[in-house]
Amino acid sequence: MDKRVIIKAVTRRFPALLPYLSPRVHAILKATGAVNGEYHDAITSALVDYFEGGSLASSRNRFKRAMVDAFLESFEAGWQDGGAELPLDDEALRWLGDRQTQELANIETLFQTARGIRKQKDFDWFAWSSARADGYVSALQGVYNAAIMLAKGKQMLTWRLGQTEQHCDTCASLDGKRHPAYWYIERNYIPRQAGAAMDCGGYNCDCRLEDRDGNEVTL
Repeated sequence: MDKRVIIKAVTRRFPALLPYLSPRVHAILKATGAVNGEYHDAITSALVDYFEGGSLASSRNRFKRAMVDAFLESFEAGWQDGGAELPLDDEALRWLGDRQTQELANIETLFQTARGIRKQKDFDWFAWSSARADGYVSALQGVYNAAIMLAKGKQMLTWRLGQTEQHCDTCASLDGKRHPAYWYIERNYIPRQAGAAMDCGGYNCDCRLEDRDGNEVTL
């Protein structure tokens, strides 16, 4: 079971444990909390409404508004967990704006696909919509990770391979290397960032970055 699911389940059942959780666990809870569920519901609802006869423009714009809000919340959470204070600085705002613009284009493409699917009979629209929502929600981890790395700036971080059996050439070459956080950002080497510059594309990358004390700083 995903460790995030385990942590959230335990703390719901035993809230007295919350004051004793490490900063790392608090970061997990914050980045994978209500915003993920709300975003998933908003995506699924927008797509299903369209399939049930709603306006394409209206459904698409609902999705886009939900994305802008969810990305901002995840980014601000990572920014603060990385040790920086709000408001976001110009570099952070620029990165977030570029990433949101990229996702707006992805949403446009998704609805072009949905237009063709809506014409099909006996198609499971809800299952398809929920599966697409799973993918889009997973992008929040990359946004959170990027914010942490931007917040840490010149702090040295070490790349560690994840638990997957096979690793792309980029990730394998980075294993054990130490660079300032901004070095990874400049090269778009961000674990779980959709469209990252690693050969794996970042989508299912299980690698992580650690600080000088061995603490994992990325989800």
